[in-house]
Amino acid sequence: GKKMKEIILTVHILLATLWIGGMLFMVFVLSPYVRSLPNSVEAFQKVGKRFSLIGTFIGLPALLITGIGNMHNLGITFSDLLHRTSPYASTLHDKVHLFLLTFILALIHDLYLGPRSHLNEKFRIATRIIGVINLIIGILIVFLAAKLRFGG
Repeated sequence: GKKMKEIILTVHILLATLWIGGMLFMVFVLSPYVRSLPNSVEAFQKVGKRFSLIGTFIGLPALLITGIGNMHNLGITFSDLLHRTSPYASTLHDKVHLFLLTFILALIHDLYLGPRSHLNEKFRIATRIIGVINLIIGILIVFLAAKLRFGG
């Protein structure tokens, strides 16, 4: 019933908070501090691995599942998304595509670039760039979520 819909939405918002908040924390708090440490590369590897497990491999799949739950609870079908049957479905369509892009970029960042960032400057810069791009996409997704709150 209504209570379950509220719980699914609450979990979805908490997961989004974990993902975006985690990235904001990394960029504005952790990174400047860790860069000043003598073992900064090792520290980044450890923190990255931990956030990757929690954010990317638990958080993002759970966001996908709760997002589908929210969609179902609102009576929106995959066909509505595909055909952009309303302003709401159209905005949600864009949000889903940005989410899928962020998921792919997170996997590239966490599985390929991050583990190699200690090898050379090229990997380190690429890792940082993909991280910042993902943060920007995350903020865009939050904007689209706010837009959905007002009907799309």
